[in-house]
Amino acid sequence: MNTATVVIALIVFAIVALTVVVALRERRARALAARLDTADAGSGTRDLADALREQSASRGEAGGSSWSAAGKNSAG
Repeated sequence: MNTATVVIALIVFAIVALTVVVALRERRARALAARLDTADAGSGTRDLADALREQSASRGEAGGSSWSAAGKNSAG
């Protein structure tokens, strides 16, 4: 195998691994939210869990606004 083949294989492996990790994280978050809903359906704990999960996710500048040139965002 030449170097280019190895590099491409490693990149593909990293993408697949990242996809699996993200999918498992989302599945775990949904399961936790469902469990919280069944524990106390009227308290809005699912909305709270979703909000906390979204806040912990990495986002771009200004909460994910679109980017423009030179590393600035459209909000500023």
